[in-house]
Amino acid sequence: MEEKMAEEPQSEPIPWTVWDMAKGIGLVIGFTVLISFGLGIGTTLLIGQDALVDLASQGLSITELIAGFFDLLESEGLLHQWLMMVFVGMVVSEGAMVFGSWWFSAFKYKCGWRALGFRRFKVRRGLIFAAVVVLAGLLISFLYDMLMTSDESVTLEFTETGLGWAIIALLAVVVAPVAEETFFRGFLFSGIGNRYGYGWGAVFSALIFSLAHVLQPGAFLPIFLLGLLLAWLYMKTGSIWACIFTHFAYNSIALIFMII
Repeated sequence: MEEKMAEEPQSEPIPWTVWDMAKGIGLVIGFTVLISFGLGIGTTLLIGQDALVDLASQGLSITELIAGFFDLLESEGLLHQWLMMVFVGMVVSEGAMVFGSWWFSAFKYKCGWRALGFRRFKVRRGLIFAAVVVLAGLLISFLYDMLMTSDESVTLEFTETGLGWAIIALLAVVVAPVAEETFFRGFLFSGIGNRYGYGWGAVFSALIFSLAHVLQPGAFLPIFLLGLLLAWLYMKTGSIWACIFTHFAYNSIALIFMII
């Protein structure tokens, strides 16, 4: 039984349909758009429209515009308030992934969280596979960074304060692993894989996973490959917990490299 589970992530019935998954994706997109719109309005109210228009009219480059925006926030004593507003928005956006996954699967079909992969796994086997995924993912990111250059100005400005670092750390190592693995692997990968084969499930879930990180410059390819690795890990362990712990480890190591 354990060996069968290790090769089949759908040890529980997968009743949700492609249409359910499409609605789940639509829900997440809708939440993200609304939150982005709300953050835009909140930022305008916080700083003032005139100040933002004046900054935008100076003909600055993107990097200079971002730096100027953070300088404006700091000079007005509004940086911490803005960071907290962004944090709440990002938590709600990530929470929409968990909610969408649950609503269109466990709640709709009364199948329970186990159908989304929340079940036990063989720890020793899981740790070995998790180490492979983390090392391979970090190697891919390192090699890609050597070949490509990306603009990290947003991250650099965001981490000028201790609160900025705390927000990034909390989102990266706690919120994102749980929300994203539930949605991309537990909901999308298993749903597509159960109907069209797990190769297609891995590709589709990794593609949506990478598109969700499209705002990270130059991150599409390494995140797509990381998504494939995490789908492979889910196949091998039969548990979303292994993917969550691996995502946590990967982001934690990446965060440490950012700090040092």
